[in-house]
Amino acid sequence: MDTTVIIDIWRGRSKVKSVLKPYSDQTTCISAITIAEIYDGLGYTKEKKSEKIYLQIKDQMEKVLSEFHVIPLNSHILQESGQLKGFLRAKGITLDLADCIIGTTAKLMNAEKLITRNERHFQDFELTTESYEI
Repeated sequence: MDTTVIIDIWRGRSKVKSVLKPYSDQTTCISAITIAEIYDGLGYTKEKKSEKIYLQIKDQMEKVLSEFHVIPLNSHILQESGQLKGFLRAKGITLDLADCIIGTTAKLMNAEKLITRNERHFQDFELTTESYEI
């Protein structure tokens, strides 16, 4: 799952729930980098909003995250991600490092499918993606 899926579940968006329904009896995974992306948003919320809102959202996000198996980062994933990012940059394609890590993790774990709202972020991977709109 891409980080957008986690955020959309937290926001209660019905489209993502319908996309995930066929996978309810399967193990669904996220990359460890997704946790960093979520906490990036939480850190911003804590600084810009209030401690109370931060704690509320943090608790809700942790409940959402607990529904997924976390694939830890390892040197192989990071090396492949970095190499792909450099290859794409040399071709003039800019891709966020977190998306490189998520896509590479899915590819190396032989994921059946990567579900995302940003399908174009993963077009340079040899992956089957499933996209949805909100």
